[in-house]
Amino acid sequence: MPAKVRALVIALVLGAAASAIGVTLQLLPLNVFPLANRISDLIAHVGVLDFAGKLGYGSPPYDNDTNPNPNLGIINVDDITFKRMSFPFARCTYGSLLKKLKAAGARAVVFDIDFIDPSSHGPQDDKCFADGLRAMPSVLAYAVNTTTNGQLGMQAVDPALRPYAAAIGFTTIDTPGGYLIGQVPEIDTGSTGTNRNERLFSLATAGVALFNGKPLDLAAIPKYQGEMLLLPPHVQNLQDIDTGTETLYVRYAGRGIVSFANAAKESVSDLRTFANGALIYIGGTATALNDFEVTARGRQPGLLINARFADQMMRGYYLRVSPLWFDILLAVALPLLSALSFTLMRTSQAILISLFATMVYAYLNLAVFVKLLVWVDLIHVVGAMILGTMFVAIYRVIDEGSQRRMVTNLFGMHVSPAIVDDILKQDDPKGALALRGKRVKATIFYSDIRGFTSMSETMTPEEIYTQLNEYFEEMCNIIFEYGGYVDKFIGDCVMAVFSAPYQTPDDAKNAVMSAVKQQERILELCEKWKAEGKKEFTVGMGINTGEVVMGNLGASSRMNYTVIGDNVNVAARLYNVAKGGEIIISDSTYAECKDIVDVDPREPVAVKGKTQPISIYNVKKIKAAGAVAEPPSAPPELQPA
Repeated sequence: MPAKVRALVIALVLGAAASAIGVTLQLLPLNVFPLANRISDLIAHVGVLDFAGKLGYGSPPYDNDTNPNPNLGIINVDDITFKRMSFPFARCTYGSLLKKLKAAGARAVVFDIDFIDPSSHGPQDDKCFADGLRAMPSVLAYAVNTTTNGQLGMQAVDPALRPYAAAIGFTTIDTPGGYLIGQVPEIDTGSTGTNRNERLFSLATAGVALFNGKPLDLAAIPKYQGEMLLLPPHVQNLQDIDTGTETLYVRYAGRGIVSFANAAKESVSDLRTFANGALIYIGGTATALNDFEVTARGRQPGLLINARFADQMMRGYYLRVSPLWFDILLAVALPLLSALSFTLMRTSQAILISLFATMVYAYLNLAVFVKLLVWVDLIHVVGAMILGTMFVAIYRVIDEGSQRRMVTNLFGMHVSPAIVDDILKQDDPKGALALRGKRVKATIFYSDIRGFTSMSETMTPEEIYTQLNEYFEEMCNIIFEYGGYVDKFIGDCVMAVFSAPYQTPDDAKNAVMSAVKQQERILELCEKWKAEGKKEFTVGMGINTGEVVMGNLGASSRMNYTVIGDNVNVAARLYNVAKGGEIIISDSTYAECKDIVDVDPREPVAVKGKTQPISIYNVKKIKAAGAVAEPPSAPPELQPA
């Protein structure tokens, strides 16, 4: 499989794995792993509301100080009330307050307080409250519980009060996620149990219907898994400078929030501004009542949550959910695109592009939520994008490391470090090596020590290896300096190619200059060895230029990057012709470097496989330095764009 196709397939597989993780978490039931399911995604969206201004979205109208609900007020049984009044209150206290609210012009009252048992103050107390309920249309609350066998059970309103309530509504019901998600606006009790086939409305639904004077179109309310989504209230604790006590402030209640203790003692005229034409919620936030629920904005009083549901229904602030298929599509497509980017650009560039795309998606996603109240999946899509980027990046790092090791192992001991570095800079180092054989023009160099066999007969193996290694080290450095590639060592013979794996117009010149410099260095080494009492030797060299086949040769378990062909055989013939200290070049090599060398023509030599002898020359010296090309640091094809 071609390297690019293989990289594409692996990137898509890893991207698909990241997508699968994101989609799986998207589809988790709300009561399974809430730290990573859709509940956590909604919490993340709601959390951004507190920073909307800082993020450049502006303050949304449903969550700011300048746009409260002008028809909603709250009377709060708070800690101040607990200090001033004895709780539980006589029900006549509620009855008297209802009559004052009616006289003050209130349109409807909702009690977020349970009245389940008869009054502890006797029947007259219930009658007093009932009189107030007759005067002021009100909604009474009750709780709905799920029994062990899955049926619904009601904590019904006290029969002494129920006939006088304009409506009743449930405050709590067991649903996955609870108020972290929202509340069902209505339920059906089903065909079994005490309250069979009865439609039960939430406290907010019943209260808003009473305020409007007509039932709500519940089918028009957007829902998620049957629940109306909660936009949790923004609740603040404000400290009264005069008394030092803390009072609650909620942005959505345009008529404000009044302590029950104050409302109970105020006159009708005092209450008129607060109550006239309004829907009034009465409930408790006192710590002792322990009526708190967990929302996406933290733990809040149930009173403020139920009043917020009513506010949303009154003003149409509904949170809409994008279709499930669209969320899944995003969780699949975007991670795959992130993974695909790694096949089109360098790893570092792909990481930056993927992270930038992730941030753009997150910004647009949150903007849609803040501005349009549309909930499109965020954390699972973003998480899948990041996972996809991370998976492919790790694979690329591992794969590129493997390629680097392969290139280093294959070429590091044979070519100049500059060539190795330039190969490793390529997007596909393996492809840069031209693993399949290809026809190229190259210059082949051979050198051989003269009289090595007879010389070695008087030396120990250790002495031979030491001196040969010193000699090879010096020769290889010079070959590398001029851009050559050391193909192999054959005993005391060195075979090199100029240049591999990339060719340059000056390969023949570089090969000849390299040979001249090697001969000069050999003379210096001989002087050194003579002083050390070691054997001296001379070297014959042969160079030929022509078309060869270049590539990996061998078995799958053992390969050698080399050149083969007739012109390689010609170079081998020439180094055999050369005497010690000579550099014999072919006429094809001479044609490409004659402007930089002085030569002596020699008798043409016969080469096996050729019908005519070939012309050869002995290189005497390199001409003036101004005419000599500098040794290449890297082939032009490898120079950075």
